[in-house]
Amino acid sequence: MADVIQLLPDSVANQIAAGEVVQRPASVVKELMENAIDAGATKVQVILKNAGKGFIQVIDDGKGMSPRDSRMAFERHATSKISNAQDLFNIRTMGFRGEALASIASVAEVELRTKREEDELGTYLFVADSELKKQENINCSRGTNMLVKNLFYTIPARRKFLKSDTTELRNITTEFLRVALTTPDIAFTLVNNGNEIYNLPASGLRQRIVNAFGKTINTKLLPVNCETGIVTINGFVCIPQHARKTYGEQYFFVNHRFMKHNFFHKAITEAYAGLISGDMIPSYFLYFTVDPSIIDVNIHPTKTEIKFQDESAIFQIILASVKEALGKFNVTPTIDFDTEDKVDFTVPDSPILPKVPKVSYNPHYNPFNYSSSISKEDSDFEQSGSNSFRPNFEPRHKEQVPANWDVLFAGLEDKTEEVQTEIPEMAAKQEDHEGIISFVQMKGRFIVTPVHSGLMFIDQKRAHERVLYERYLETLSHQQICGQKSLFPETLELSAEDFLLVKEIMDDLAMLGFELGEFGKNCYAIYATPPDLSTSRGKEVLISLIEHYKNTEGSIRDKMRERIALSLAKAASLDYNTSLDKQEMNDLFDNLFACQHPNYTADGKIIIHILKNEDVTQWFK
Repeated sequence: MADVIQLLPDSVANQIAAGEVVQRPASVVKELMENAIDAGATKVQVILKNAGKGFIQVIDDGKGMSPRDSRMAFERHATSKISNAQDLFNIRTMGFRGEALASIASVAEVELRTKREEDELGTYLFVADSELKKQENINCSRGTNMLVKNLFYTIPARRKFLKSDTTELRNITTEFLRVALTTPDIAFTLVNNGNEIYNLPASGLRQRIVNAFGKTINTKLLPVNCETGIVTINGFVCIPQHARKTYGEQYFFVNHRFMKHNFFHKAITEAYAGLISGDMIPSYFLYFTVDPSIIDVNIHPTKTEIKFQDESAIFQIILASVKEALGKFNVTPTIDFDTEDKVDFTVPDSPILPKVPKVSYNPHYNPFNYSSSISKEDSDFEQSGSNSFRPNFEPRHKEQVPANWDVLFAGLEDKTEEVQTEIPEMAAKQEDHEGIISFVQMKGRFIVTPVHSGLMFIDQKRAHERVLYERYLETLSHQQICGQKSLFPETLELSAEDFLLVKEIMDDLAMLGFELGEFGKNCYAIYATPPDLSTSRGKEVLISLIEHYKNTEGSIRDKMRERIALSLAKAASLDYNTSLDKQEMNDLFDNLFACQHPNYTADGKIIIHILKNEDVTQWFK
């Protein structure tokens, strides 16, 4: 039998490695930006065409490369960051694996222009399919200009899996921000198809966050500063009111490298315990400075997973430092009688003499006469002076208490039924609703009504949400809602990433009745909202939609209508503690049971529960 094991060609090996390193255009942007930072750049420009599908260009003013280093940079495992195994435990640069450029060149065409300060001429390289096609001397400025074209041209199947330009651009902005936040002292710009998306000048950390996420976040940042023998933590957490239901503004950095760490994230959520509900996620921007020897960044090619030697100790340090930040800035309520504000009494300059009231009386008024024969003229009178009132005494008729208690239950048949084997939720659909005699609202949340099998409890907010969800879903499937125009349109200022997301779902929002228009950089004006919503409530719905979709990849278009209908129904549904009269409860009951699925909300929460007669009977045995 012949030997079958053989070495793969470098081009094939590089394409395999590219599967981990270069997953989409955003991966290329990340790797090239990190190279620019390692080169000592003070300004980095990222220029895109068609969200990176056309080309990706990264220009920096770093130290540049020599002709030899330019060629070596595209060799697999060629790097200037480390030279031996011990260096893996003393890494202070963004990159070190030497895989990025080799992987990119195996799936794209790459043009490199670079020049060092001491060189008279720069170097031009053209690399495609892992092969050097051309090299020559050129005249260029100091730094590096990397142009990546025709991404995945060697793997057409991979190119077919790329998403829409808007989706790919959102992925790029995510990676762009992660890198830009690591080094606020470096200026970054991001341009797509000639449109500037981000322009982040060199600044301090707080200003970098404000420039990236909008001015509104400035007042919501609470500084965190903690220095221990294990780790130094600096950065910001946001006030509890800024917490969201989805991820998006959670950033950990260790030694100027972005990382994901679920264990440390749990420490922050514990620090917010009691300040936010369990389904909310706090926002934070925390920077760890540690000895490189106590961490391992060589776990995954993307270098976002990092291991620490003593994670439990760092967990406690994070927990304590975030709690201190929240308490120091009076996020948690405190009582300090020494600093209590004094009551400010305003003393008039001159004494004010009281006016003597003029008193009048009604000679026909008799407080002991409740007969209905009192005329309106006799029962209404005015009292002159500083105040006036009009008491209108209505005769109160004493209600007759029925002698027979059975009269109170005349609407229900006295039957002895066999125990039903159906689950209560399924049985609710089959109840004889004509037997309903009354509705009672309990604790501002539940509608309670007797049915043949017992007592039915309905969550009023969830019931209304189900009704609205099916109504909106039906409308989205067949027609467009005509929105109500706003007399004074509200503005919605967003981050660049969220601005792109709204643009992606604009057509679906229009079907719901939203009419939006661009109003300056990263800002929309809300000109119309769905009929069920006010302009301010419509703004809340839009923010809810953005948070719902922010981290969704791939399936946005597939379930767009369901998600928009769900978010809109949640925002427009009744609030708890909303008082309902009998007719409103009856209408909600009828509309709920007209739904296709009345027992559960669209996200699986129970709406109806029946307390059965036999269960109640068991209590008194």
